Amino acid sequence: MKLHFKINFIIFFFISFVWQPSFPQQNKIKLFNNYLEEYIVNKKVPSISAGILKDDKIIWFGVKGFADLENNTPAAENSLYRIASISKSITAVAIMQLYEKGLINIDKNVSTYIPSFPQKKWKFTVRQLLNHTSGIRNYREGEFHSKNFYSSTSEAIKVFAYDSLMFEPGTKYAYSTLAYSLLAAIIENVTKQTFEEYLIKNIFTPAGMHSTFIDKQKEIIPNRVKGYEKNYLRQFVNAPLADLSIKIAGGGLLSDSKDLLLFSNALLNGKLIKPTTLDLMLKRTKLKSGTLIDYGLGFSLNFENDSLKSFYHVGGGTGFSTMLIIYPNEKLAAVDLINITDINLGLPAKDLAKIELTSEVPYPTKTISDELMLVYREAGIDSTINKYFMILNSDSTQYNLSENELIYFAKDLVGLSKIADAIKFLKTLQKKFTKSFYLQVVLAETYLKDKNEGLALKYFRNAWQLNKKDTYVNKMILRLTK
Repeated sequence: MKLHFKINFIIFFFISFVWQPSFPQQNKIKLFNNYLEEYIVNKKVPSISAGILKDDKIIWFGVKGFADLENNTPAAENSLYRIASISKSITAVAIMQLYEKGLINIDKNVSTYIPSFPQKKWKFTVRQLLNHTSGIRNYREGEFHSKNFYSSTSEAIKVFAYDSLMFEPGTKYAYSTLAYSLLAAIIENVTKQTFEEYLIKNIFTPAGMHSTFIDKQKEIIPNRVKGYEKNYLRQFVNAPLADLSIKIAGGGLLSDSKDLLLFSNALLNGKLIKPTTLDLMLKRTKLKSGTLIDYGLGFSLNFENDSLKSFYHVGGGTGFSTMLIIYPNEKLAAVDLINITDINLGLPAKDLAKIELTSEVPYPTKTISDELMLVYREAGIDSTINKYFMILNSDSTQYNLSENELIYFAKDLVGLSKIADAIKFLKTLQKKFTKSFYLQVVLAETYLKDKNEGLALKYFRNAWQLNKKDTYVNKMILRLTK
């Protein structure tokens, strides 16, 4: 009996030692969970899905909130979020796979691979599409929330095919989601597969990504999360309807946090492309002037003392905000997926990575507009200004009190047609931001909304004194002095 007890004790001890997380790791998991709880309360977002991968393993995953507010549907592990511009990183890896196979030369003209694309004043390369220096334009009015359905990649690129380039390729950096549609067309022409077929076979399956799909607006896709915005009263509203077939390669994929961590792991371990190819993707873009841009081939880059610290991509789709960040030296990746576009969302994936790397816990600040609008609706502008000063003097560390965040509240008042109250609040801000160009411009625009061209001109001139080269301000002064 004693021998049996001893054997059981040894087995129990061994299992506990092998399978239970270490105390430091248990503490970090608690920190991750606490951060996520604090984030959703302070930021007032519908939901957030997030996770951490370290040394080939997903060490933590968390989800909070609602995938569908109207139906009280909680967000879950398998909830699918619109990943927005993280799609670009996946498309870029697909292009580099074809580069490895010798099927694409990224420094050849795009017309080599899409002969039907109309000729432009200048030639541009595959590399320049990848690093946003091609001169292909970005959205025009209405295209970001486009409701038009395009049945194929070739149909989608017709939207901009006959437009002139914005500048000589290689001379400027200008972010273009539409340019990535051309990359999808190249993949299709070279492989004789649809873009979707290529991704499934060569990215999703090798990486083990079984929950990543093209976001097809008309189709029934189980577990798809709904996207939201906030109105001028800081209340949740449904995001506009959008058909993403105009920009699948640049912003049209659905996924979950675990799949994006698996993508990161496959990328770091050479399962998708060779390490040397990844190194090529993570080099700064050099313009013809010699200026270096912290964007490579499908990834933004973060350097410290000319040493690559991390690479990442953020996304802002219709009703969604996302981030995937990878620390190659630490073999660490972090992701966040949030089903709202809003101010003051911060970078939770970066915060979670910081917890893992340093055990230091960043504080997710509250959104000042939410607090001020509650007071305004109940008690008016004077009480709101008093509340602002109270926060400024006692609770300043709990809120993001940047100039932009505070001006957003004034813009909400303008949106509610409370022009006089907006002006009163903006003038209050002048005491804190005495040399703010942006504040002077917003004051000028607000007076213009009030049809007071005299005071609008005064504040445009104040802005001009702070930045005499701004084209918009110069144009408005000319218009108001005619």
